[in-house]
Amino acid sequence: MSNLVRSFLTTATIAVLIAFVYWPVHTAAFVWDDQVCLHTAAALRHGDSWLQFLSADFCDWRNYFRPFVVAMYAAELHIFNVEPGPMHLVSLGVHLLNTLLVGLLARALSPKSDTPLKTDVLAGTAMLLYGLHPALIEPVVWISCRFELVQTTFMLLALLANARIERLAWRVLAVAACFFLAACTKETAAVFPLLLVLFDWMAVTPTQARRGFLAQLQTLWQRQWPVYIAVLGAGFAYLALRFAALGFLLDTADSAPVALSARLQTAAQALLIYWRILVWPMIGLAPTHFVDSKQFEVFSAPTVGIDLAALVLVVAGVYGTFRRSPFGYAILAVTIALLPVLHILPVQYDPSLYHERYLMPGLALTLALIPRMVAAISLPSAHVRTFTIAACAASMLWLGIAVINVRITVPLWSDETKLWQWQLAQDQGSTYAKNSLLALAIDHHDRVSGDKFASELLAEKDPCIVCMVNVAMLALGEGDLARAKIALDRAQESIFPTIQPRLLQGFVMATARLHELQHDEGAEEDYRYAVSLSPLEPKAHMAFALFLARQGKAAEARAMMEETLPLWPPDVREEHRQQFEQTLAAGMRSARPVQHQQ
Repeated sequence: MSNLVRSFLTTATIAVLIAFVYWPVHTAAFVWDDQVCLHTAAALRHGDSWLQFLSADFCDWRNYFRPFVVAMYAAELHIFNVEPGPMHLVSLGVHLLNTLLVGLLARALSPKSDTPLKTDVLAGTAMLLYGLHPALIEPVVWISCRFELVQTTFMLLALLANARIERLAWRVLAVAACFFLAACTKETAAVFPLLLVLFDWMAVTPTQARRGFLAQLQTLWQRQWPVYIAVLGAGFAYLALRFAALGFLLDTADSAPVALSARLQTAAQALLIYWRILVWPMIGLAPTHFVDSKQFEVFSAPTVGIDLAALVLVVAGVYGTFRRSPFGYAILAVTIALLPVLHILPVQYDPSLYHERYLMPGLALTLALIPRMVAAISLPSAHVRTFTIAACAASMLWLGIAVINVRITVPLWSDETKLWQWQLAQDQGSTYAKNSLLALAIDHHDRVSGDKFASELLAEKDPCIVCMVNVAMLALGEGDLARAKIALDRAQESIFPTIQPRLLQGFVMATARLHELQHDEGAEEDYRYAVSLSPLEPKAHMAFALFLARQGKAAEARAMMEETLPLWPPDVREEHRQQFEQTLAAGMRSARPVQHQQ
């Protein structure tokens, strides 16, 4: 068997295995942000309205400029008619592509002294560890995480092009284009230039490495300066495009000031957690990881120990890189890749301390370095066989546990109710989980569960706006106007000028329903205002159509319903049409004057 055939069969077998393990995703549903941003909202599938969301305001995300994947979403929603299964398979396909790219990059970084068989084995190991790593379950199964998947694709393609393309002009074009597309996929691609320099540093030959540090940098510059200039130009082009779309580069208006020492302690804690996940991701998986940020504002023996451990890790990476150790390269690559998500910048982009998916680029780069790390291990010949057997056994055990973990966790990410029950089991005080389960209880008309979660949310000292809106909607459905008013009053206390339009719309809709039940003439004006806040949100249109139907205004109600139906996804249109017809029939009966017999 030729080396090429063996390499192809190895790669194909690994891809089929990973696809088999993840195959249940084809029956997964829309969950979490998928429901609001992709399924219910008509923004990406109603006419050409999707074009405006390429630049800004997709899903009310203010600081995000991610046109590439937003365009992917729009295309898929049109092609697949808002069916989640095919969209999940697209995400799985991107994951398989990334797994292939990890293997190709591992081959590109393999020492020239390695035999073809050794290269196949180590590249295949890198692919298996990446493809089945439980930290990547979330982005593979949750469609709204496509940003991480595609960004990693472009970053791997850029590094692979930089390592493989000899002709300078093509290398410059390929690397700069991939970086630009990675940046247009997710903002964290900003660290790519540092990773590019790091991987170029690895490529310095042993002869060149014996020269002084400045001489080595000069060698890099002489060979790569056109690439660096092109990447810099692509970065400025992205920033110009981002500024044109958003009107700013970074909005910190909603971020509370945090002391530098607290930010550094937060970064240290997060960095060590990410390294734990990289090595042993089998525990602690969950949709969110909220922590009390106040713990980072004080120094104690444990926090100082964490700070020192993180510092030692970073210094070891820098020193190892300077000494040309593959292990140092791996540590520094992970550190650089994680810089945007360590909460160092004073921007509140996510209340969770960490997310497993943020490890994706760093994990890919670390595993691509496996051939070099193995080559750097020096053992007496008598111990090589023992070490090899032990390493193979440990890898097989790790992979076996990982496969079980993937198979158990994929169903949890495939169903909205299971997802938040899982989160609540991990964190029994999770407001996020309770509110999500409350919303599901309202949708499923589960009064018992709804009342339980509503009472718990009302008892909290600092309730979230959407929580109180959901509590109010449940109370309104039960006719408990007093409880609805209490919840809406508490929500109003927390409303601020820069609130997301979708949250404000929910509050106004609940207020409109309350006013309607109180026979307040201002209810109709409230409903109209709710519709105006987000013209492509079907829930507000539906609420207004049902209001008009209950008032017996048949012509106006039908006109509003004609506007509303196309905004709903195809799978729920008939359900809402029937609800409207029943409501209109009841409204017409109540509006008809009663005739008394003589």
